[in-house]
Amino acid sequence: MSQLTTNKEAIVFTIRQALPADLATVREIGIASYLAHFAELWQNQQELQAFLSKDFAEQALEPSLQDRDTCWLLAYEGETPVGFAKLNFDSLQAATATLGAELQKIYFLPQFAGRGYGERLYAEIQRRAIERGQPILWLDVLKSNVAGQRFYQRQGMAIVGEESYTSVSQSVTMWVMAKNL
Repeated sequence: MSQLTTNKEAIVFTIRQALPADLATVREIGIASYLAHFAELWQNQQELQAFLSKDFAEQALEPSLQDRDTCWLLAYEGETPVGFAKLNFDSLQAATATLGAELQKIYFLPQFAGRGYGERLYAEIQRRAIERGQPILWLDVLKSNVAGQRFYQRQGMAIVGEESYTSVSQSVTMWVMAKNL
């Protein structure tokens, strides 16, 4: 268990594997975090709502939480769930034509960002990928998310390609970043 200390009191930060029973928590954190961090990127609010309804639907989350090739991790500050990560094993990274661990999501509620939790969650993600024998860890990050790119570069990741996400009304370009494990 990890522990952070402040002047007033000890704050305990923990990470555990999410279970199917955590579906509502994952969904709630996912939607709230996505809206706080990415809503302004959407030009069409109906498309944003459709994306959230599909990406965080119970029908999408339930099988994913049960899939042995998907690892969901929940992050807690004390007893409060504050973020999560979704890691897909044996996922094809097109830019390098390599199967590896894809960090599909790493989300924190905005009021818990900037506390160093991201580095600790990333370390656990990397540990799980190595434990599963994955040769690389890779992800997509928005080209406009310079702070995110710097965070991943500090973790040893490098840009290896570029991809786009296209909806009916817009297109967003992302860097593909990867790290050999």
